[in-house]
Amino acid sequence: MNRLGALGGALILAGAWSATSVADEVKSPSSASMLLSISSPISETRDAAFDRALKETGPPARRPDGEVQPDGSVRYGSLTVTVRNPCPTGTHYELPLPGRVRK
Repeated sequence: MNRLGALGGALILAGAWSATSVADEVKSPSSASMLLSISSPISETRDAAFDRALKETGPPARRPDGEVQPDGSVRYGSLTVTVRNPCPTGTHYELPLPGRVRK
């Protein structure tokens, strides 16, 4: 019987506490726009972002000529161009043009 009384008293206290907290919430108006403004990240204005971007240093300029690699390929920034010679070393073959008949 004592446990039942303690449980009932705890329920009454919890109900009274929740009722007062709900009453406090009713006093303050809330809207969807207020909740969105609270949860949205703070962003800088367009003018401030533009001014900051103008002051920052840009990426380094690319060299107009490529950097020749030891294997003979040429590197332009992150792009590597490899040109292979279809002729075997020491010989010279005339490759026929596509659609032409050899004479």
